[in-house]
Amino acid sequence: MPSYTYVVKGGKLLRARGYHCEIIRNEKTSESGCGYSLLISGDCRKAAAVLENYGIPFSITGNSYA
Repeated sequence: MPSYTYVVKGGKLLRARGYHCEIIRNEKTSESGCGYSLLISGDCRKAAAVLENYGIPFSITGNSYA
């Protein structure tokens, strides 16, 4: 995600819809990321659709969404 603010907003949005997610700190490896990610338990594709519907920008890194 491009900023910590979006990580927090995305986390609140998903938790309000019943997703278990936590904010994790990772190494900042790109200029487009903020160094934080959401670790989502459950159906990540549906969680990604929720984020897209609410205009929360994210990118996919490896086998996870960031």
